Amino acid sequence: MAFDSLFGYSVKEAMRYLLQKPRSLVQVSAGVALIQGSHISMWGGKGFHLIPKWKYAWPSLATWCVFGVTSLLVTGWTTLLAPTLVSCQYDVQGTELNLTSPAFSHLLGIELDAYSPSMIHDASFPVIDVGGPVSGIAAAGISFGMPGIVNFNQAKYNLSTGGLLPAVRHYAGSQILAGTTGTRLSFSGGETTANARPKHESSGSGITADIDCYAAATSSQDLNFTNVNATISVTPPGDTSLPYALIAWSSTADCNANSTATQEYVTWANASGQPDPAATGFLPTVVCPRHRNESDVYSRFVIAAQGFYKYDFLPSTICEVTPLVTTTRVSYSNGGIINASQIISKQTFSPNDAYLLFFLAGVTNYHARNSQGLMNNIIGDTLYSTYSAEFNTPISNNMTAVYRELENYWRGVIEFTATFLRAGYSAKGAFRDGIPSNMTSPVNGTMFMLTIGWANRGPLYILSILPIAIVTLLTVIAAIYSLLHSCKQQHLPHQQTSFDVSNTLQLIMACSGGGLTKVSADGDLTSKLSGFDMQGLIDNQSIKVKLEEDGNTKKLVISK
Repeated sequence: MAFDSLFGYSVKEAMRYLLQKPRSLVQVSAGVALIQGSHISMWGGKGFHLIPKWKYAWPSLATWCVFGVTSLLVTGWTTLLAPTLVSCQYDVQGTELNLTSPAFSHLLGIELDAYSPSMIHDASFPVIDVGGPVSGIAAAGISFGMPGIVNFNQAKYNLSTGGLLPAVRHYAGSQILAGTTGTRLSFSGGETTANARPKHESSGSGITADIDCYAAATSSQDLNFTNVNATISVTPPGDTSLPYALIAWSSTADCNANSTATQEYVTWANASGQPDPAATGFLPTVVCPRHRNESDVYSRFVIAAQGFYKYDFLPSTICEVTPLVTTTRVSYSNGGIINASQIISKQTFSPNDAYLLFFLAGVTNYHARNSQGLMNNIIGDTLYSTYSAEFNTPISNNMTAVYRELENYWRGVIEFTATFLRAGYSAKGAFRDGIPSNMTSPVNGTMFMLTIGWANRGPLYILSILPIAIVTLLTVIAAIYSLLHSCKQQHLPHQQTSFDVSNTLQLIMACSGGGLTKVSADGDLTSKLSGFDMQGLIDNQSIKVKLEEDGNTKKLVISK
């Protein structure tokens, strides 16, 4: 709009100057069209004026060319100056707790030594009761492409936590201080350290697990997994209560020559001591906190499980769990979802990570025990319901899919356990002066910001807009010159006001003052110009007029 105004003003002043000499009416018409940002058409066809001589066609061509250039300039500058969506990218850095650093491993060992082996699985970790199974269930659905969101400490993870902690404050979840008694191994929620500036993508250290589940009958590892039970009849007080029985189970696995792991359960049965196979499910699970190799106390552990009654589709099974330290690319979406599924690199635990392995195995054993209720098991129900949502065939006919589910379930539990541990020691108040530097590792990332603005598209882009920039600059110079010249002219005594040829009223007044009309004998006005017939229009195009000014008097007179 500003360009159109400047261009129109420049042409208007130029026309006033040009009309001081004789100009044809077709040239005057072209000038008026340019002032108004339009064009003229006079080379034949219906609705057009026929021009028999091509020397009168150039004004039409000129107005069309100028009209096209000005339209292009307006569109170009509108595109350039109007703000658009711009993506900005910045490199950012920060730090996070390193679970595999020697300093942290030493600290974890000291704190775990304060617990007996049995206490490490007890209710001192109530948050694990919910977070672990939720993460396991979400991860199990990955086997069949099912979506799932894991919420922990008000942070939202897509499918699984990946053993990571959000490095961005906006995504880190709870902003409530946990307090010194609610941190480390006693963590139950609260603000955690986020040392990286806001970003949408970063690489951080995580924990996952490579898990391989298979039938014990095909295993070279003889765990001698056994399940013995004893039935206890119960007669509740009162005449309306029916008697029932409780079955006490003892599940045992020989982890190695010098170690045996035992898990005890209680399930429900009817008065005769028989459980309902369709309604009762029992899935005992025993965790050996180290590998069958007695000297391997840091790299892997073993899980033994078997399904009974409605879970009898799962035979005696062994799962080998190999935790891995990962470097993971983490992306933070606009919806507050943390995606930690793209692993860049991974490696097994080192001998310094024996306490970390012990903790992961201990929490796994905690889940193995607490997942079993009187009549059902969370793990068994997850395997059955997730499979049934994807397949119509009997679950016992597709053990490959069942084992894949079981592997992903335990992987989800392992990853959540690592996130829980990282959150506990990253919570505000876990350390007096923040996480010690010898327990941290760098976090590198990239911030992608989508905003409204203008983007630098490089030298070639600037070169491409050079032509319209030159035309615009010339137009501005012409407008400034016209304005200065107009102001100077208006201070002359014989030129008080400017003349605008595109102003209809001023044009009529100038034509009348110049005598382009005359009074006939009967009092009617007649024109010195030809009529509106085709021949008259043709004749009028070649007539030349000029502007005569005398103070406030403006006249358009016919000139030769």
